[in-house]
Amino acid sequence: MGKLVMGYWDCPYCGNQGVAGNVMNCPACGRARGDVRFYMKDGAESSVREDGETGDIEYLSEEQAKDFDAEADWYCSFCNSLNRNRAAFCSNCGATRESSESNYFDQLKKRQEQEAAEAAAQPAPAAQQTGNTRAKSGRKSIWLWLVLIALVVGVFTWMNGNKTRGGLLVTDIAWNRAVPVEAYKEYQEEGWSIPQGGTEISSSTKLHHYDQVLDHYEDVEVQRSRRVLDHYETYYTYSDRGNGSFEQIEHQRPVYETEYYTETESRPVYRSVPRYATWYVYSIWRWKEERIERSAGTDHEAYWPDLNLGENEREGSPRAEEYTFTVEEEKEGRSTWALSEADWRNIQVGDRINITTKRTGADPWITDGQGNQVAQIRRK
Repeated sequence: MGKLVMGYWDCPYCGNQGVAGNVMNCPACGRARGDVRFYMKDGAESSVREDGETGDIEYLSEEQAKDFDAEADWYCSFCNSLNRNRAAFCSNCGATRESSESNYFDQLKKRQEQEAAEAAAQPAPAAQQTGNTRAKSGRKSIWLWLVLIALVVGVFTWMNGNKTRGGLLVTDIAWNRAVPVEAYKEYQEEGWSIPQGGTEISSSTKLHHYDQVLDHYEDVEVQRSRRVLDHYETYYTYSDRGNGSFEQIEHQRPVYETEYYTETESRPVYRSVPRYATWYVYSIWRWKEERIERSAGTDHEAYWPDLNLGENEREGSPRAEEYTFTVEEEKEGRSTWALSEADWRNIQVGDRINITTKRTGADPWITDGQGNQVAQIRRK
């Protein structure tokens, strides 16, 4: 058996606290020890103590230990007094021990079950309070969401806001068209293989790549670690004996340390082996872009250029075209804009137009006097 520790109890009748565990009657009111729960000073019975850590623990001497029986005290079923295990009759009412069936631990279990049942039977106030708290929290969350949505809508509205510059004078219009022309010619190329239709001119052997080939193994020392048992350390817990005292129970737990060691490991060593292949120089007939025929103007008479195709020539793709106009404004000066041919043909030099842009940087457009979109444009 481990060391014994003094327990204490509180009088359930007058509230007197800290009565020593070997005292059977309350020193304040004189009532016999009733339905009580034993405890150690500062609640030490529920704690873990390291070796050498005593704190406020009050160990019992051999003489003091004689005041406590080896078994738990028993409860009188008639007056609910707590009697020593050795007592054959209740010290309060004289009832026999045989007429009583519960001891300290039985009564403690019933008390704990009763406390749990009482706690479970009173969820309404806590639930209501929780509900109110949740309701308040919910209302707060709704307001936060409303503010956040309003902020997002505001930013979105501002970002998608329009800025219109009106009465801009059109000073120039222009158009450009281009058509690629391809020629079918014999070209000299080279590579690791000859494509279909090619004719070999010459060949040679060249380095193609390196292969990594196992050469040998070498031993290297590698540092490793492992946990090893260093020693055991002692700690204590305390068990309620049900008679006004507690027993100190000794425990042992292992303590480990990290140990480092070296180990020989065999690792592969590779060498680079060159690999060669045939490199070809060959001739091949291909269609390739030879030139670009262009046409341009500053009027609405746009036309495609004459190609004047020669032998072994053809029109390539794609054709390209661009239509622009230039406006003059006081603050930003001259700016040039591109648009579709159909919309461009409706613009004349000397016209006054309105250009609307978005803060997001999206492509602007031409608007009429009522703000309606007329044509999509982009800055050049």
